[in-house]
Amino acid sequence: MKRNAGHCRAGLRRRVGADAVAESLVCAGRSTRRALLRAAVAWLALASTRAARAQQPRLPKIGYLLLTPLIEPPTPERRAFLDGLKDYGYVPGKTIEIVYASAENERDFLDAMSADLVKQNVDVIVTSGMIALGAAQKATRTIPIVMLAIGDPVGTGVTSSLAKPDQNITGMSFISSDLAGKRVQLVKEMAPATKRIAVLWDSRNPNARAEYHATIAAAKSLGIAAESVAVARDGELWRALDQARARKSDALYVAFEGGLVASNRTMIAEYGRRHRLPVVSGWSSLTEAGGLLSYGTDIAAVYRRAAYYVHRILKGAKPGELPIEQPTKFELVINLKTAKVLGIKIPNSILVSADKVIE
Repeated sequence: MKRNAGHCRAGLRRRVGADAVAESLVCAGRSTRRALLRAAVAWLALASTRAARAQQPRLPKIGYLLLTPLIEPPTPERRAFLDGLKDYGYVPGKTIEIVYASAENERDFLDAMSADLVKQNVDVIVTSGMIALGAAQKATRTIPIVMLAIGDPVGTGVTSSLAKPDQNITGMSFISSDLAGKRVQLVKEMAPATKRIAVLWDSRNPNARAEYHATIAAAKSLGIAAESVAVARDGELWRALDQARARKSDALYVAFEGGLVASNRTMIAEYGRRHRLPVVSGWSSLTEAGGLLSYGTDIAAVYRRAAYYVHRILKGAKPGELPIEQPTKFELVINLKTAKVLGIKIPNSILVSADKVIE
């Protein structure tokens, strides 16, 4: 049967997929039919793949919400969380799907990103930092939320109980404010002439605020003047560091807050080394980047343990059935290379008690 060109063009406009290919085979000349046939085979293969995917069971879906940029390769903390998931057989893209939502340090974006995770029907939301947790709380009261690491969930009003978390939240906590006194004491032992310290903290974060007040009290008890160097966004960090140096501070205490430190740990550490300003914190990763010392929990281990909560929830457990855990092991990390740059001699009594010495 003959078909003219006009008929063929009209037919092709009305058809899609396999019908269009079949019409093309009829209308085309012999020289192009072989190519069209190959296209038909490819289209059918693609359609078959899509159909097979549609029949596959849905992978469990984790929403990963954070204020700070998503760094690749993963930070040590996020890598620890992924390794923890792997321990339970969860491999992204194979046995589980992870939907990352980063506000790129723009707090105003967090609410919308949290709402989007809810729309995507994630099975659980994990949050990095107190600010991200607050946004997730606003977005849902039904989807389970796992805290990767929060300082004081009860004191900040996240939950009324560690043993039996209320609402839809559980996960890992860490002790930071309670350790502020120990950190200040270590500074005094290493540099007895210390008279003034600057306390760098994120004013957006209730945990950081609590640690700031604890640090002020601890410093006062040791006869050290402590001054607030607060930031409301990461863009203010340089100004805050210059402010601490202008006040002739003898040391810089960095409050334990993931959003501020995680994205800027290298810069904070290098600033301290360049301007001979000892940096002390609860972050071992900050000390490894060039800070002088840290005393606190192994935060990577806390993130890895958080994977247990995700696993239990995906298996049907409710957040209220999973007590919030607090760390029982703490580590002292000393950067001896930085101490030499700063001209500080670390007493042997501190060196022998260090869990890790960077040389």
